[in-house]
Amino acid sequence: MKFLSRPYGMEAPWRQTTRTLISVAASWGVGSALGLRETIWALITSLIVTQSSIEQTMTTARDQVIGTIIGALVGTLAITIQLATGFYWTPFALLLVPVAYMAAVRPSLRFAGVTLMIVYLLPASGNPYWPLTERLTAIFLGVFVSLIVSYLVLHASARRRGFITAAHMFRALDDLLQAALMRSESWSQLEARNEDCAKYLLILDECVSEARRENWVRLEKRHPVLTVLPALMRRMLSDTMLVARAIDAGKDRGGFDGVRELHNGLSHAYRALAHRCEQHAAGEAKGTPERPSRDDILAHLPALGTDALPEMHFVISLLRQDLKRATDVLMNESYEAKKLREVIAQ
Repeated sequence: MKFLSRPYGMEAPWRQTTRTLISVAASWGVGSALGLRETIWALITSLIVTQSSIEQTMTTARDQVIGTIIGALVGTLAITIQLATGFYWTPFALLLVPVAYMAAVRPSLRFAGVTLMIVYLLPASGNPYWPLTERLTAIFLGVFVSLIVSYLVLHASARRRGFITAAHMFRALDDLLQAALMRSESWSQLEARNEDCAKYLLILDECVSEARRENWVRLEKRHPVLTVLPALMRRMLSDTMLVARAIDAGKDRGGFDGVRELHNGLSHAYRALAHRCEQHAAGEAKGTPERPSRDDILAHLPALGTDALPEMHFVISLLRQDLKRATDVLMNESYEAKKLREVIAQ
């Protein structure tokens, strides 16, 4: 996939590396300033929780907090039973069973067992409950620091990545459609292209989800076009594959003489929309003349002749309609998110 091979596709590993190092250093500094004797658990937590995206960091932080609370409660019960009975391994073994079962049923609770081992098995002197308090404080400190660092350090610029992904997907759809119209590839090869485009959709969904986390202002207010982009690109992929399927299904029948000539006009639309997505990514969509313009794109959309097969007329009409919708969405900055959704749903 071109998107993953470009330099900005390598941002995530470096972003996570930088954030992780800063989180660990900050956890150590804050823990030392607070006088925590078990600061190491803050460092370990920062290493676990800090991810390349805010969404992933928040998900891991949530799992860590919930698991830590459950593990702390179970660990407290285990310590209490140990003090009352004098048995060491029996309380731990008995309570580890339900904790392990919870983790098996809900993997997000996997940190409960880790916390149980931290508060119960690791040696401590004096009051057996005091190390538990310090270790939990350090863990929650690590979670807090990781969240702050994720919000403040190296924003992922999900809006830019989302539009760049859409631009690459438009060009991939153009290549797919050209291969289908020229009948230069087998259906299995076209399906492989479809799977690559579906991967772009997954990346686009992640970008939109991340963009919602990057700013306190709602994404519908900041970048309304981005909010509807996944739905728009799904329709474009579906339409393109319908055309490809219709061509493949009728390749041995008549009525396909004019199909090959469709590519120039359709390719012009795909490439123009890809360019518009790149303008959005660069923040140049507002106040920038549309090149090519909306009218130019629509004027170049081809139509089949009367001798074409009925199914080809149907799928090409669907593709034309959604290319018009894509043009309206991507080339109209005045629409609000609600209006953009209405345009796509028409």
